Amino acid sequence: MAEELQSLLDKIHNEGIKKAEAERDAMLDAARKQADELLRQARAEADALRKQAEADRAALEKRAESAIKQAARDIILALKEELKRRLNEIVKTNVDGALTPEFMAQLIGEIVACVKADPARAAGAAINLMVAPAHLSALEKALRASLAADLAASTELFPNQAAGRGFKISTRGNQVFFDFSDTALTEMISAYAGSRVGAIIGESRD
Repeated sequence: MAEELQSLLDKIHNEGIKKAEAERDAMLDAARKQADELLRQARAEADALRKQAEADRAALEKRAESAIKQAARDIILALKEELKRRLNEIVKTNVDGALTPEFMAQLIGEIVACVKADPARAAGAAINLMVAPAHLSALEKALRASLAADLAASTELFPNQAAGRGFKISTRGNQVFFDFSDTALTEMISAYAGSRVGAIIGESRD
């Protein structure tokens, strides 16, 4: 009887140990699987974060490069505008200084002579000169002194502020028209000089 009882106890003990060992193994296996899964997830998240960080860095570099290029373009445009403004001021000052009554009379004489000499355009036509009221008297005197009698007789002066410091010349019917106002001359000279300045800036930037 004692032996049967011992055998039963041993059986219960062995089965309990085996069951505990099996549960332990199952728990360890589950823990390992869970740890492996957590590690896999952690690695996936780390890889995703690394890729996102690389994408963010590339996007940031691209935005920075674009911003630098835009800033460079803005600086060039601002420089061109400032140079254009200064160029206009310089040209206007020099144009104003060059447009003396004597110089204008000489220029008008040459234009009138050319117009009169061209039978296909305006030979025999009266020449109209538009000048600033403040310069009318001085220019009239200079023209009388420089133009031949027949040219002076066919040339009429009209005061008009639109001529600025220079003059505008035309034939009746506007077969011929020239704008030598200070504004027009400044624009023409500045446009020519400005294109040269722009080319120089472009070359220096390259």
